[in-house]
Amino acid sequence: MSENPVAGESMPPAKRLVWGLASTWAVQVVGTAAVFGVPVLAPVIAPEMGIDPTFVGVYVALAYLMGQVTGLMSGGFMDRYGALRMSQVCCVFAALGIVMLFPAMIWLAPVAALLMGVCYGPLNPTSTKILRGLGTGNRQPLIFSVKQTGVPVAGVIVGVTLPALTALFGWRWAFGVFAVIAILVALAIQPVRETFDHDRQRDGGRPQIKIWGPLKLVLGDPALRALSLIGFALAGSQISLGSFYVLFLIHTLDWSLIDAGFFYALVQAGGIGGRLAWGYVAKQVFSPTAVLLGIGILVCILFALTAFISPAWPAWTIGGLSLALGLCSYGWNGVWLSEVADTAPRAQVGDATGGAQFAMFGGVTVMPPVFGLLIDGTGSYAAPFLASGVFVVVVAIYMAVALRAKTSTN
Repeated sequence: MSENPVAGESMPPAKRLVWGLASTWAVQVVGTAAVFGVPVLAPVIAPEMGIDPTFVGVYVALAYLMGQVTGLMSGGFMDRYGALRMSQVCCVFAALGIVMLFPAMIWLAPVAALLMGVCYGPLNPTSTKILRGLGTGNRQPLIFSVKQTGVPVAGVIVGVTLPALTALFGWRWAFGVFAVIAILVALAIQPVRETFDHDRQRDGGRPQIKIWGPLKLVLGDPALRALSLIGFALAGSQISLGSFYVLFLIHTLDWSLIDAGFFYALVQAGGIGGRLAWGYVAKQVFSPTAVLLGIGILVCILFALTAFISPAWPAWTIGGLSLALGLCSYGWNGVWLSEVADTAPRAQVGDATGGAQFAMFGGVTVMPPVFGLLIDGTGSYAAPFLASGVFVVVVAIYMAVALRAKTSTN
């Protein structure tokens, strides 16, 4: 069987790009909405479970820990069943994770987190396999960034709609809508399954589970190793912000859930613009390395400003800062994914993405619980915001030095 490196080769290039982007973007939205919806609803779900809402950091960490494992394993399943089929499976697990929360039993919360992790882990490897090679080379960062806007778009949707729908109908009906949408997306992309999964293994054998191989690939390459580390730092700071921003505004400013949810949505809206803007700038104006370094510096500055928000600040100032936080802390992903795909050997792009994502999700697994511990230990949000910002800029500088050293030796 001959294999074509560009998924969806049977379609005309323009149509292939549209379907590839639309499919991966829609799956990214529903998968992210399932994970992001929990921190938004934590102030109402946690009391029903009899726990403190700050435990949402542990929930998020558990979901991403499972995502680390499933992301590593996804390469073998994509080879066997195809990247688009695995995207559909992700939608199903998103719906299952949401439904598992409905009884509001504390022992089911870890199960829901694990199900959402199974959903979230393969999203980047599957989309990378579908999108790599679509469009011209210098537009790849923009293409990946457009797909990655699905993350902040989902954040805007859950930030605006979940609090309002919860006030009207209760959180179960509100979150249940997203479970239904996830199933509908899985069905909607079925018509192009054969187009994008044409190179799957059709022998009926079991998938080859790859765990150490992807890790060995990224750890053994200095450029992929540096990119993995900056992914760790940026992802950890991003999800810490997303997990605690609503609680931060409620506790610090005594805002309502609806008001805090609106400003959370502003962060996500800034992320949409950031992903498109940084994706356009990378390779066409500045190098991807320079863009990632600049984002790291800006994240440090913005987190320092956030640490000093007080009730004396006017709402428009907090709104502007929220947009800027989204622009930078949520805007890096598409540039990073494109650079990982561009750096990896072409035949191993799925494994390289899974290995780099393992490190990236490591930041999500480690940093939110540490963020929560710092809040509990210091009694304020200033220490975790300042510590996260400093960590990001230090790692960004290391990445820039490491990638520059590799470039100079080539």
